[in-house]
Amino acid sequence: MELQNKNNFSHTEATSGVGTFFAGIYKWMCGGILITALFSYLTLNTSLGSYVFSSGIFWGIVIIEFILLLGIQFMIRKMEPSTATALFFLYAALNGITLSGIFLIYTGASILNIFLISAAIFGGLSLYGYTTKKDLSGWGTFLFIGVLAILITSVVNIFLGNTFFQMLISGAAVLIFSALVAYDANIYKQIYENVKTGGEKEVRRYMALGALQMYINFVMIFVHLLQLFGDRN
Repeated sequence: MELQNKNNFSHTEATSGVGTFFAGIYKWMCGGILITALFSYLTLNTSLGSYVFSSGIFWGIVIIEFILLLGIQFMIRKMEPSTATALFFLYAALNGITLSGIFLIYTGASILNIFLISAAIFGGLSLYGYTTKKDLSGWGTFLFIGVLAILITSVVNIFLGNTFFQMLISGAAVLIFSALVAYDANIYKQIYENVKTGGEKEVRRYMALGALQMYINFVMIFVHLLQLFGDRN
């Protein structure tokens, strides 16, 4: 009986630990989305917008975002948790600037509806990835290739400007990043088990990285659903 009680306590403690880890990921992710929304608003309603979009600064911001994205992911083990979190929020702010144009292209009602649909998709797949007993790590290679293909074809279509091709890219992107939500939720349970022995600092580092990756998944689902189904002004 005593042994059973100890086992139950250990299971409860482990569940609580991973639960706190995921709560932190989603808390920072939601914070990132709010920062993105704030900077989108500021870009459209201050002189910042005309300054950014009337010069080459826009593409400079895009390059900085890309550098931040790679830097956080590849340097996460050497960063202080506070640094990783701050860089994530900086990325979210810059992303708000570059994404602000969608509020000019699409109607407010359409943006809100697609945002809610994206949140529902994200929530459902996050729950599936977190609760499933299946190991989804085998999806990794396929999803990496999918993201790479979307990135390359999107760059190519900047020069082609083919609307139908863009619709195909957006459809594939929604599927790939939706699958990534489930995959990341599943894989971060394993990551937590690996990093928890490194102490609170290590856990907080990967909490910030998880927030970044989940944030990207959500934003990509939202943006590409908007391109597929959004009503234009």
